[in-house]
Amino acid sequence: MALMLSVRKGEVDSFRQLYRRHYAAVQAYAFQCMAGPLHAQDVTARVFAGLLQQTLAGESLVERRYPGCLRPHLLGNVRTTAVMRWHREPEALSTEFREWVAAGSRWPWGEDGQLALAFERLPASTQRLLWHSVVERDAPALTARITGLAPHAVPAACDEARGALRQARMDLYLDRLERQDCRDAIRRLAARPETPPDAELTDHLGFCPSCWGVYKDLARLDKQVETQLPVRMLGWWTGEPYLRAKAAIPVPMGEPPFLARLLERVRADAPARSDGPTTTKAAQATAPGRHRRRRRVVVPHQTGAAVAVAGFLAGISVGMLLLTALR
Repeated sequence: MALMLSVRKGEVDSFRQLYRRHYAAVQAYAFQCMAGPLHAQDVTARVFAGLLQQTLAGESLVERRYPGCLRPHLLGNVRTTAVMRWHREPEALSTEFREWVAAGSRWPWGEDGQLALAFERLPASTQRLLWHSVVERDAPALTARITGLAPHAVPAACDEARGALRQARMDLYLDRLERQDCRDAIRRLAARPETPPDAELTDHLGFCPSCWGVYKDLARLDKQVETQLPVRMLGWWTGEPYLRAKAAIPVPMGEPPFLARLLERVRADAPARSDGPTTTKAAQATAPGRHRRRRRVVVPHQTGAAVAVAGFLAGISVGMLLLTALR
C-alpha cells in the first residue's frame, strides 16, 4: 500500500514498481481470458492504465471486499475488461472463458461456499498475508517485504492468519444457529480444532448432525485451505494453472509505453531545482566596453500536486492513444 500512496501523492515513478510486481499475474490471467497474445496485452495495458488514472484521481485504492490486497482487484478488472470485450468481439475471448461467460459467469461455490465469505470478514493485513502465502504462494522473503513483517516472523504470522480464517468461518456458523447448546459446542470445537472432542462434545455430536458437519469442516479446514482458497478467490480459473502461467512470464525490464510517456512529461514539466533565483544567459552577457545590469529571471517551482495533475492528464491522453493503436 505504500507504493499506492506514493503514486497518489504524485510520485508516479513509484508506479513502475507496482507494474513490475503485478505484471506477470495480470498478463497470465489475461492470457486465460483472451484468445491471443495481442488481445491479452491490450487487456493488460487497459487494466494498468486504469489503475494509474484511478489512483492519481484520488479514487479508492482497492475494492472494499479485499482492502488488503491489490492483486484480486487487478484480476477482477481483467475479468471485467474481458467481459466488456465479449459484448463487442466475442471472438476475442478464449473458448473456455467465452463459455464461462455465456453460462452466466458462475463462481465455483460447489465445494466450500463460505470460505470466501470468511475471508472477506478478515482485517486487511490478514487478507494480505493469506493471499500472498496461500493463493500466490510467494516465498517467505517476498511475503515479508509485501506485508512489512520481518522474514523470521512470517511463519508464525501465517499460522495466526489461518487461525483468524478458522474463527471467521466459525462465526458464520454461529450466525445461523439458534440453540445455545449448539453454539457452545461449536465454540469449544473451534478453540481446540486439533484435539479430539471430549465425552460431552462427543455425545452432542452424536445426536446433532449439524454440529457434526461443522466439526468435520473445521477439522479439515487447515488441510483444505491450500487447495480451496485459491479456487474461491480466482474464480473460474483454478490455482495451479494460474501459478504455472504466472511463473512462465518474465518481468518486463522497462515500463509500459503509456507510463514511459507519462514519466517523460512529468520530468519535462518539473523545473530544475536550485538554491536561488535562476539567471538567464542573455542577462549574463555584457557588451564590449561597458557592464550591463544583470536581469534575474525567477522560475517558480511547481508543487507536487501540479505535477501530478499534469502527469494525470498526459497519462490519460497518451494511454488512450496507445490502447487505440493496439486494437
